[in-house]
Amino acid sequence: MLSASYARLGSELSGLKLQAIISGQIDANNCLEWGEKISKADYFDEIKSVYPIHDRLIKEPNFMLSKLYYNSLKSLIISFSATLEFFLKDSMQLNMMRNYSLLKKGLIESKQVIDPKDIVDIDDIELVRLKYIKNISNNMCSGEMWSGKFINYVKFLSLPNNLLGETINKKIDSIWKMRNDIAHANINILSINYNGTIHKFGADINAEQYTEFALFFIKLLDETLSFVEKVDKLSLEKWKTTDATLFYRK
Repeated sequence: MLSASYARLGSELSGLKLQAIISGQIDANNCLEWGEKISKADYFDEIKSVYPIHDRLIKEPNFMLSKLYYNSLKSLIISFSATLEFFLKDSMQLNMMRNYSLLKKGLIESKQVIDPKDIVDIDDIELVRLKYIKNISNNMCSGEMWSGKFINYVKFLSLPNNLLGETINKKIDSIWKMRNDIAHANINILSINYNGTIHKFGADINAEQYTEFALFFIKLLDETLSFVEKVDKLSLEKWKTTDATLFYRK
């Protein structure tokens, strides 16, 4: 049995694979074709900031191609990390909704203090529970890297510690570091250590380099999904359903 959290993750990662594959098929001819198509359209006529971009798309298609590759790469990295973080929170919420013993554990370990106003202002006790389930999952998923967030997840759900030592965690952390560099460091060269090889990607990335990234990125998605499937099954086995009423209120 697999959870709805896992199903949502699988769907999102399939979309990222598709994006990586399609972006790798774009070439300079596409840029020229799009430039001509934009020239014939009138919906950008009044947006002057588009003019220099459109002009460059036609006159310097290879430069714009690098921009498209680099933006796709950054988008994939940020989306991947956001999707995985959402899975952790979603899975925690699902298991607390399934089993109120875990909800009690979360209230204690997160030191959540129930606001007296909620008892008065929210008539439905199940809505109160849902509010604090979300608060707990947000609190438990703190951490700068995947490994820190995953440690909290494993500890909270009382899952086997050997999950923390699996090599996939280091690979995901490498992507997470790239994500942090994109979000905070504002650097021009992104690097990743994948299976002992250092890969570097800059704003001048070409088709061959983008394909290199897309190949190991898709492999990482497959490895991640396989790993998360095991984690998901363990969490469902650990926290059996004792109450399902909250499933209809989420």
